Amino acid sequence: MLRSLACCFLALVATAAEPAVERLFVLGDWGWADPDLERQYSLVRQNADLQRAVAQAMAAQAAKEPVSAVVTTGDNFYPNGVTSATDPRWVTSFEQVYAAPALQVPWIASLGNHDHDTTAQAEIDYAAKSKGRWVMPARYYAHHLPAQDIRVIVLDACSLSPLWNRRYFSAEAERETAAQWAWVEAELAKPARWKVVVGHLPIRSQGIHSTEPEYVRRLVPLLEKHHVQLYLNGHNHHAELTKEKGVAYVTCGNGSDLYPIGSGQGPEFIGAYAGFTALDFGREELVIRFFDAEGKVRHRAVQPR
Repeated sequence: MLRSLACCFLALVATAAEPAVERLFVLGDWGWADPDLERQYSLVRQNADLQRAVAQAMAAQAAKEPVSAVVTTGDNFYPNGVTSATDPRWVTSFEQVYAAPALQVPWIASLGNHDHDTTAQAEIDYAAKSKGRWVMPARYYAHHLPAQDIRVIVLDACSLSPLWNRRYFSAEAERETAAQWAWVEAELAKPARWKVVVGHLPIRSQGIHSTEPEYVRRLVPLLEKHHVQLYLNGHNHHAELTKEKGVAYVTCGNGSDLYPIGSGQGPEFIGAYAGFTALDFGREELVIRFFDAEGKVRHRAVQPR
């Protein structure tokens, strides 16, 4: 009897100690700030100003509601990625723009097509240099957030696409692609309260970039089979939410530059504005909020576990 009461007490203490919410921000298609390019090109200056406005809104919101991490959906540096871990763009387009104390958290980063233009290795190399702020141990990887048992599976989505991987039809790329697909399924099979997959390419999205048939054909059944609650992508430069068969598909590509959107028929929410997304993970539900660059909530949705 005493042992039973002790077990119940310990369980209650553990539940009480668990944070009510673990909050992440999501930012995609964002890296334009560069003084030299801004002086030369008005479009770069406009996009960089949008990037800075979004960063200020993120900082203000994080000061009120602290975040555990920021997730990027790729295209971290325009127009052609970065050349190395010492590229000055790390300072001008990342460290100086997101300098607020409330944003000094791990950035769980994924690669987009622009990040591959020069060398994706540069972003992996910077992770080792950044002392935990820039998280990218490999081109694809898993990251665990223990407070709410969130497993974030980060894909190198463009390497899985015949359109965006220039070496896709080579023997070496075929082996690499097969290895990543095998890794994805193995990671998704691992237990977690929340499973989040991050890939730059859209699956359910009404933007100017259409979906990649092979990517969608192979990934969607895995998301459904392994009860993934959330898929995050960028590539299309807007914000969007569609729910299908238990999966919330969220487009977060509005960190700076904006693209036109479709008619809005189908998704629960769609908007072409600069901003970011907040994810509040609880025990039984995920609250998704879409913020604009003025800090206003454009849409709020709930995704059950």
